Amino acid sequence: MINPNTFEGRPEKQARWDARYIGLAHHIAQWSKDPRAKVGAVLVNQGQARIVATGFNGFPSNVEDSAERLENKARKLQMILHAEQNALLHAGHDARGCDAYVVGKPVCNVCATLLIQSGVRRVVAAAPREGTSSYWDGVGLLAIEMLREAGVEFTAITEAQMQVLGLDTLEARRSLDPFAAHQHEFDFGSPAPDKSG
Repeated sequence: MINPNTFEGRPEKQARWDARYIGLAHHIAQWSKDPRAKVGAVLVNQGQARIVATGFNGFPSNVEDSAERLENKARKLQMILHAEQNALLHAGHDARGCDAYVVGKPVCNVCATLLIQSGVRRVVAAAPREGTSSYWDGVGLLAIEMLREAGVEFTAITEAQMQVLGLDTLEARRSLDPFAAHQHEFDFGSPAPDKSG
């Protein structure tokens, strides 16, 4: 018996459902109280046509997400859970075989590790940009390399899909990078800047 939920040989159906789950991840991202970055994730078991878990970036349960903490970038980054991490924690073993939809930032290397280890089969997310000095682009490129090496399919969210959601990709790219002031401390294979003057 053929599974009626399969996307195999039905690219138009997959594109339609991808757009819906991307939209849902964007909606869930708005629940984040982080004033600088709103990221949402949805884990979907395509074979069962079932949403398994959702997540957004924020502090752990029962940890106060005060404006003071959220505005202190260094402290916030030490305390915050990424959307993918929250969704995977909620899903538990049910994450195995799921597709992950992530909206708001490219998937980082740490989240890629967790997605791989959880058995996620496909990740649909924003593609990081090549050739920039952005910390997030650097770890995003490493994440894609890791996903592909582990056999996890990566599908980039298209500009058209972003526009349907009303997301201005240029504005998102201009958003402040919390690591910009410390960029020289991160080495992604490029020569360190000359600090001699």
